[in-house]
Amino acid sequence: MREGFHPKSLLVLLTEVVLIGVSVFLALLANQWSDARQHREHAQASLRYFREEIVTNQQAIETRQPYHQALSREIESFLQSDAPKTLESFYSTSHYHGLEPIMFERTAWDLALANQSLSYLPPKLAYAISRVYTRQQAFQTLENSILQSFNAPSTFASQDITGLASSMKSYLIDVNIQEPELLKLYAELLPQIDAPASSAQ
Repeated sequence: MREGFHPKSLLVLLTEVVLIGVSVFLALLANQWSDARQHREHAQASLRYFREEIVTNQQAIETRQPYHQALSREIESFLQSDAPKTLESFYSTSHYHGLEPIMFERTAWDLALANQSLSYLPPKLAYAISRVYTRQQAFQTLENSILQSFNAPSTFASQDITGLASSMKSYLIDVNIQEPELLKLYAELLPQIDAPASSAQ
Protein backbone atom coordinates (compact mmCIF):
# COMPACT_ATOMS: atom_id res chain seq x y z
CA MET A 1 0.00 0.00 0.00
CA ARG A 2 1.56 3.34 -1.11
CA GLU A 3 2.08 5.82 1.58
CA GLY A 4 0.94 9.36 1.06
CA PHE A 5 3.37 12.20 0.33
CA HIS A 6 3.99 14.00 3.61
CA PRO A 7 4.25 17.81 3.41
CA LYS A 8 7.09 17.76 5.92
CA SER A 9 9.29 15.54 3.76
CA LEU A 10 8.63 17.78 0.75
CA LEU A 11 9.71 20.82 2.75
CA VAL A 12 12.90 19.05 3.83
CA LEU A 13 13.65 18.08 0.23
CA LEU A 14 13.13 21.62 -1.02
CA THR A 15 15.33 22.95 1.75
CA GLU A 16 18.12 20.55 0.83
CA VAL A 17 17.88 21.52 -2.86
CA VAL A 18 18.02 25.20 -1.97
CA LEU A 19 21.00 24.67 0.35
CA ILE A 20 22.87 22.69 -2.31
CA GLY A 21 22.15 25.39 -4.89
CA VAL A 22 23.33 28.13 -2.53
CA SER A 23 26.48 26.14 -1.70
CA VAL A 24 27.31 25.67 -5.38
CA PHE A 25 26.66 29.36 -6.07
CA LEU A 26 28.88 30.46 -3.16
CA ALA A 27 31.63 28.09 -4.29
CA LEU A 28 31.52 29.51 -7.83
CA LEU A 29 31.50 33.05 -6.42
CA ALA A 30 34.50 32.31 -4.22
CA ASN A 31 36.35 30.77 -7.16
CA GLN A 32 35.65 33.80 -9.33
CA TRP A 33 36.78 36.12 -6.54
CA SER A 34 39.99 34.12 -6.13
CA ASP A 35 40.66 34.22 -9.89
CA ALA A 36 39.98 37.96 -10.01
CA ARG A 37 42.32 38.55 -7.08
CA GLN A 38 45.04 36.47 -8.73
CA HIS A 39 44.59 38.40 -11.97
CA ARG A 40 44.91 41.71 -10.09
CA GLU A 41 48.10 40.50 -8.42
CA HIS A 42 49.56 39.41 -11.79
CA ALA A 43 48.61 42.77 -13.32
CA GLN A 44 50.13 44.77 -10.45
CA ALA A 45 53.33 42.73 -10.55
CA SER A 46 53.56 43.19 -14.33
CA LEU A 47 53.10 46.94 -13.97
CA ARG A 48 55.93 47.11 -11.42
CA TYR A 49 58.21 45.16 -13.76
CA PHE A 50 57.23 47.31 -16.74
CA ARG A 51 57.90 50.49 -14.81
CA GLU A 52 61.36 49.36 -13.65
CA GLU A 53 62.28 48.22 -17.15
CA ILE A 54 61.02 51.34 -18.90
CA VAL A 55 62.87 53.61 -16.45
CA THR A 56 66.03 51.59 -17.12
CA ASN A 57 65.61 51.99 -20.89
CA GLN A 58 64.77 55.67 -20.46
CA GLN A 59 67.98 56.25 -18.51
CA ALA A 60 70.00 54.34 -21.10
CA ILE A 61 68.77 56.65 -23.85
CA GLU A 62 69.27 59.80 -21.77
CA THR A 63 72.85 58.72 -21.01
CA ARG A 64 73.80 58.07 -24.65
CA GLN A 65 71.73 60.72 -26.42
CA PRO A 66 74.24 63.62 -25.97
CA TYR A 67 77.04 61.44 -27.38
CA HIS A 68 74.97 60.39 -30.39
CA GLN A 69 74.06 64.00 -31.14
CA ALA A 70 77.66 65.19 -30.78
CA LEU A 71 79.02 62.30 -32.87
CA SER A 72 76.58 63.09 -35.66
CA ARG A 73 77.82 66.69 -35.77
CA GLU A 74 81.45 65.57 -35.71
CA ILE A 75 80.96 63.13 -38.59
CA GLU A 76 79.23 65.85 -40.61
CA SER A 77 82.17 68.19 -39.99
CA PHE A 78 84.64 65.45 -40.88
CA LEU A 79 82.90 64.72 -44.20
CA GLN A 80 82.79 68.42 -45.13
CA SER A 81 86.38 69.13 -44.13
CA ASP A 82 89.46 68.91 -46.30
CA ALA A 83 91.12 66.47 -43.91
CA PRO A 84 92.17 63.08 -45.30
CA LYS A 85 89.28 60.64 -45.07
CA THR A 86 91.21 58.08 -43.04
CA LEU A 87 90.55 56.45 -39.68
CA GLU A 88 93.53 58.23 -38.14
CA SER A 89 92.20 61.60 -39.29
CA PHE A 90 88.71 60.76 -38.05
CA TYR A 91 89.96 59.70 -34.62
CA SER A 92 92.01 62.86 -34.27
CA THR A 93 89.11 65.17 -35.13
CA SER A 94 86.32 63.46 -33.16
CA HIS A 95 85.53 61.96 -29.78
CA TYR A 96 84.53 58.66 -31.36
CA HIS A 97 84.55 55.67 -29.01
CA GLY A 98 82.09 53.39 -30.73
CA LEU A 99 78.46 53.84 -31.69
CA GLU A 100 77.24 53.27 -28.12
CA PRO A 101 74.15 51.22 -29.09
CA ILE A 102 71.34 50.81 -26.57
CA MET A 103 70.52 47.28 -25.52
CA PHE A 104 66.91 47.59 -24.46
CA GLU A 105 65.67 45.56 -21.51
CA ARG A 106 62.60 43.49 -22.42
CA THR A 107 62.34 40.80 -19.73
CA ALA A 108 59.09 42.27 -18.35
CA TRP A 109 57.55 42.15 -21.83
CA ASP A 110 58.60 38.52 -22.40
CA LEU A 111 57.26 37.54 -18.97
CA ALA A 112 53.94 39.29 -19.61
CA LEU A 113 53.56 37.39 -22.87
CA ALA A 114 54.44 34.10 -21.18
CA ASN A 115 51.93 34.43 -18.31
CA GLN A 116 49.35 36.37 -20.39
CA SER A 117 49.22 39.14 -17.79
CA LEU A 118 48.69 41.75 -20.52
CA SER A 119 45.11 40.50 -20.76
CA TYR A 120 44.57 41.54 -17.13
CA LEU A 121 45.45 45.18 -17.87
CA PRO A 122 43.07 47.87 -19.17
CA PRO A 123 43.07 47.61 -22.99
CA LYS A 124 44.26 51.20 -23.47
CA LEU A 125 47.21 50.65 -21.13
CA ALA A 126 48.11 47.30 -22.70
CA TYR A 127 48.09 48.98 -26.12
CA ALA A 128 50.34 51.81 -24.92
CA ILE A 129 52.84 49.33 -23.45
CA SER A 130 52.80 47.23 -26.60
CA ARG A 131 53.38 50.34 -28.70
CA VAL A 132 56.48 51.26 -26.70
CA TYR A 133 58.00 47.79 -26.92
CA THR A 134 57.27 47.62 -30.66
CA ARG A 135 59.14 50.90 -31.17
CA GLN A 136 62.01 49.66 -29.03
CA GLN A 137 62.23 46.47 -31.08
CA ALA A 138 62.33 48.46 -34.32
CA PHE A 139 65.14 50.60 -32.90
CA GLN A 140 67.00 47.50 -31.72
CA THR A 141 66.70 45.98 -35.20
CA LEU A 142 68.20 49.14 -36.71
CA GLU A 143 71.11 49.00 -34.27
CA ASN A 144 71.74 45.31 -34.89
CA SER A 145 71.78 45.77 -38.66
CA ILE A 146 74.33 48.61 -38.57
CA LEU A 147 76.53 46.73 -36.10
CA GLN A 148 76.51 43.65 -38.33
CA SER A 149 77.48 45.71 -41.36
CA PHE A 150 80.33 47.39 -39.45
CA ASN A 151 81.67 44.02 -38.35
CA ALA A 152 81.92 42.78 -41.95
CA PRO A 153 85.51 42.08 -43.12
CA SER A 154 85.24 44.56 -45.99
CA THR A 155 84.29 47.52 -43.77
CA PHE A 156 87.87 48.62 -43.08
CA ALA A 157 89.45 47.17 -46.22
CA SER A 158 89.99 50.63 -47.69
CA GLN A 159 91.96 53.51 -46.21
CA ASP A 160 89.27 55.91 -47.41
CA ILE A 161 86.40 55.78 -44.91
CA THR A 162 84.13 58.24 -46.69
CA GLY A 163 81.55 55.54 -47.31
CA LEU A 164 81.77 54.27 -43.74
CA ALA A 165 81.44 57.77 -42.29
CA SER A 166 78.46 58.46 -44.55
CA SER A 167 76.78 55.26 -43.36
CA MET A 168 77.41 56.24 -39.75
CA LYS A 169 75.95 59.68 -40.42
CA SER A 170 72.78 58.19 -41.96
CA TYR A 171 72.44 55.79 -39.04
CA LEU A 172 72.86 58.55 -36.46
CA ILE A 173 70.23 60.66 -38.21
CA ASP A 174 67.74 57.84 -37.56
CA VAL A 175 69.02 57.39 -34.01
CA ASN A 176 68.65 61.09 -33.23
CA ILE A 177 65.07 60.97 -34.49
CA GLN A 178 64.04 57.80 -32.71
CA GLU A 179 65.60 58.50 -29.31
CA PRO A 180 63.54 61.66 -28.60
CA GLU A 181 60.41 59.91 -29.86
CA LEU A 182 61.00 56.99 -27.48
CA LEU A 183 61.65 59.36 -24.59
CA LYS A 184 58.34 61.05 -25.37
CA LEU A 185 56.54 57.68 -25.38
CA TYR A 186 58.15 56.81 -22.04
CA ALA A 187 57.03 60.14 -20.56
CA GLU A 188 53.48 59.48 -21.72
CA LEU A 189 53.41 55.85 -20.59
CA LEU A 190 54.85 56.07 -17.07
CA PRO A 191 51.93 58.10 -15.61
CA GLN A 192 49.52 55.59 -17.18
CA ILE A 193 51.36 52.75 -15.48
CA ASP A 194 51.39 54.57 -12.15
CA ALA A 195 47.65 55.39 -12.27
CA PRO A 196 46.30 51.78 -11.98
CA ALA A 197 48.96 50.94 -9.39
CA SER A 198 48.00 53.88 -7.16
CA SER A 199 44.27 53.27 -7.51
CA ALA A 200 44.69 49.62 -6.53
CA GLN A 201 46.36 50.53 -3.23
